[in-house]
Amino acid sequence: MSNIFTAKILRKFKKQVPDLQKAVESSNLKLEPTLIPPFEMLIRSIVYQQLSGKAAKTINDRMLKLVGKLTPNSVLVKTQEELKRVGLSRQKASYLHNVAEAFRRGGFLWKYRTLESLTELSSEEIVSLFVQIKGVGEWTVQMYLIFSMGRLDILSEKDLGVRKGVMKLYNLDEIPTPKDVKVIAEKWQPLATVGTCLAWGILEEEANFFD
Repeated sequence: MSNIFTAKILRKFKKQVPDLQKAVESSNLKLEPTLIPPFEMLIRSIVYQQLSGKAAKTINDRMLKLVGKLTPNSVLVKTQEELKRVGLSRQKASYLHNVAEAFRRGGFLWKYRTLESLTELSSEEIVSLFVQIKGVGEWTVQMYLIFSMGRLDILSEKDLGVRKGVMKLYNLDEIPTPKDVKVIAEKWQPLATVGTCLAWGILEEEANFFD
């Protein structure tokens, strides 16, 4: 999918949040949603949780080799012990089964297994649905909404990178709390994803400057 941070979207955001106009103009904001269906993305997110990219990819590749075509049934026919053997923790193995149970035929998320089935739901409704799966947290669903679905209204106020980025963007003396970020970002809506990505981006630019 092409970049959804179009010139029109960025102009609208700058008009709403004039104090971040320079930051937007000096950044190279880009978001190209993957459009991956929710089951596949949530499985991948759980595998990647709290691991370095290289280690997570190795385990994910082993898991995919074990289950073959990634479907709820192909995950469920593997025991948690088998899933552990590819490098997953016992907890993650159980979480993968939880996701598979939710999305299998007859599961409570079966009807929401495609991207198209989610289009009429608000972002809040999607978060509320998916966090019912044990092992899937609010942050994981927010990342799905941003990077897979391309929702423009996502504020990940609890994300440490967003909090640190907001501190830099607004020249704050300390890292704001999630509550503080929510208050600051009220003016970002309904384009909060732009601000969320801008906050991440300013940290990346700073890191590159010091490399």
